[in-house]
Amino acid sequence: MFQQADMSAADQDGLPAATVVPRAGAPRLLVIDDDNLHRMIICRIAAKAGYVPAGAATYDEAAQLVQDNAFDCITLDLSLGEHAGVELLRHLWVIGCKATIIIISGCDDATCGDSRRVAESLKFKVWDSIPKPVNLGVLRNSLERLKAERYPALHVSTA
Repeated sequence: MFQQADMSAADQDGLPAATVVPRAGAPRLLVIDDDNLHRMIICRIAAKAGYVPAGAATYDEAAQLVQDNAFDCITLDLSLGEHAGVELLRHLWVIGCKATIIIISGCDDATCGDSRRVAESLKFKVWDSIPKPVNLGVLRNSLERLKAERYPALHVSTA
């Protein structure tokens, strides 16, 4: 079953409490990042943008969550310890995942571009590619634009 990310840990890192409660039917977003702090911050920004976030730290955790749940969007770090994000993209394609992808990575531009082309060749919609360190305003704007385009009935600006 879908599990919402635990925001209590994010509250302890000094970030302000979420001011937006996702509406019923809000888009579900899976944040895949092996860095705990990055994952928590991205989940927090997603929640503020009106998404229902969940987090995964590893390839296996992400694969299981996607197998068991329908996500509308996935943020994907391209470096997941023992596995590359491209490996996970291939697995997501095999299991029929239809989520929109946002690549968030500290990899160089060539690697990000190659990963984007792989994702698009697998028929994933790649919405954005955001470099690390993540500019939180850029991330929030990207999520807002995605929600406005894909879920206009749910879109209410949180700016």
